[in-house]
Amino acid sequence: MSRKVPINLVYEARNYIIVNKPPGVFCQPPDRNVWHKLQYKEPPVLLDLLESQVPTYTADWRSVHRLDTNVTGGVLVAKNKNAAAMFSRYLKKGGNHGYKLTRRYVALVDGSTANLPDTGTISEHGRISKFKKAGPQVLVLQLCTGKKHQIRQQLSQCLKLPIINDLKYGGPQVAGVRHQIALHSAFIQTQVGVQQQTHLVPVVKKWRSLWSMYVDKEGHFCPQIRRVLTEDWG
Repeated sequence: MSRKVPINLVYEARNYIIVNKPPGVFCQPPDRNVWHKLQYKEPPVLLDLLESQVPTYTADWRSVHRLDTNVTGGVLVAKNKNAAAMFSRYLKKGGNHGYKLTRRYVALVDGSTANLPDTGTISEHGRISKFKKAGPQVLVLQLCTGKKHQIRQQLSQCLKLPIINDLKYGGPQVAGVRHQIALHSAFIQTQVGVQQQTHLVPVVKKWRSLWSMYVDKEGHFCPQIRRVLTEDWG
C-alpha cells in the first residue's frame, strides 16, 4: 500500500533530483519490528516510493538529508554514490568542501514574532540555525547543522514559539489535520562546480490547509515569504 503514495518531482538534474515529500513518508526506514506492531501495512519510505514511480531510478540513489515524517517539502536525492558523498561532505564540513547545499524552511508558529529581531541565529548544544521574520507568525529558517528535530526543538524551547500542529513540542492542534505540522522545506539551493541552481518547492494542494493564508492556488508562497526565501543571507 505504501507504493500508492504519489511523490511529486520538482526538478531532475544529472546528479540529483528534488522531490516534494508528503507528510507521513519516511526519509529513512523506521524500526520495522515496532512499526508492524502498530500497522498492518509496509511503512512508506521515500526511496521505495521513488523506485516504484520514477523510470530512471537506480539502486545508486541516496537520500542526502532527511525531513521528519510529518514535515513536507523538498528533499534532495543524489543519483549516484559520488554525488551523495560530495553533498554529504559539504553538510559535514561546509566551506569549499563537496557540493554546496543550502536548505531553508518556512514555519508557521504559535505566537507573535514581533519581539524577535528581523534576523537572528539560534545556537545551542552544537545545533545552529539562522532565521528571518517573514510575517507576524511566520519564520524562515536556514539550517547550518542538521540534527534530529533541530528546528522544531529550537523554536519551541529557545524561542518559545512552537510550530502549529506540532504536538510533540507544544504546538496547538489543528482540527482535521493529522501527520503534518506547519513546517515546509521550501528552498533548496545547490552548487555543483560553478553551476548554481535554486529550487522553490510549493505546497501540494492536499497538504495546503495549514498554509491557506500564505500560498496561492498553485501552492507557491506569497511574495513576502518568497523574498525572504530567495534573498542573500550572507
